[in-house]
Amino acid sequence: MRSWREKMASRLVLALSACLLFLSACNSENGEATVAADGAIAVKDIRGKEVRLNEPAKRVIVLYQGALDGMYMLNAEHTVVGIQNNIYTNPETFKYFSKLDPRIAWKELPSPGNWETSTNIESVLALKPDLVIIASGQTDAIRLLESLGINVYAVSPQNNEQLFEEIENIGKLTGTHDRAVELLSYTRGMLDEIAEATKHIEQKKSVYYAWSGGRIYSTSGQNSRMHECFELAGVRNACTFEVDQPNINPETLISWDPDLILLWSTDPQVLYDKKELAVLTAVKNKNVHVLNPPFFYDPHTLKIMYAAIELHNVAYGANQNFDLEKDRREIMTNLYGAKATALFE
Repeated sequence: MRSWREKMASRLVLALSACLLFLSACNSENGEATVAADGAIAVKDIRGKEVRLNEPAKRVIVLYQGALDGMYMLNAEHTVVGIQNNIYTNPETFKYFSKLDPRIAWKELPSPGNWETSTNIESVLALKPDLVIIASGQTDAIRLLESLGINVYAVSPQNNEQLFEEIENIGKLTGTHDRAVELLSYTRGMLDEIAEATKHIEQKKSVYYAWSGGRIYSTSGQNSRMHECFELAGVRNACTFEVDQPNINPETLISWDPDLILLWSTDPQVLYDKKELAVLTAVKNKNVHVLNPPFFYDPHTLKIMYAAIELHNVAYGANQNFDLEKDRREIMTNLYGAKATALFE
């Protein structure tokens, strides 16, 4: 019987061939060709707004961490002229992005925006960008930038298909579409293999996810990226609410009584110190896990596949399907190419 990696390799070849054939024969899902009739590059962003460039962007400001991560996967970092300030101020984020780009290590790239909530318009204009990639929630900044003639590609993927479309479109806009096709073929193949390895679980364990910074009562609902990660891992989201980012109370969490609690950039002791949660099964059994370092697990990027693999192993124990250390290196190498070597130094 072939191993899951051998099956993955076989499926990957088929997936890549089919994807290349599809791309050469027809338009994209939104009915947009890579090159419009007038020769321009035309795509639609998360808002459904058309973004048109006469040629691939040479100066790109990226104010959304997931999209910046994608730029390095696409080998499009040479076009980046500005980033969000949090890449510098968050020690964990800085640690890994500085390994990918010496300009970040030396803090040479301007930072005209702060996370997904604010943008300095004057600083953006001073960089003379061909394109600004920004969170769709920054509606005021987007409106002002577009009124000033700046091309804006808004992002905020809520599921894998939207993320895949984002990667493909940014690939088109930056002249790295071939790399985008390669990345997506690999990712789809990996997701299929993970789904195959986890689909036979009959009694799924329940998992509660708590946000970073000790926000134990802030979680991810049924309509979230983490929920999609849970489904891929073969576990059940303890949160029953449909909304993306619900805040709950201790009584609600106790009523859910999850088998496992998953933390992000939070010391487990923060959870254990909450006396009201001592009755939880996960707390009593010390079934609390931190995804660390978070750079390797960002569910807003193609790395959602690795988050699912680790969560599966944590929930059900190490098995023959996944070797966490080996898989991490293989996945990161496929996503970042030669740059991945620096991530493990």
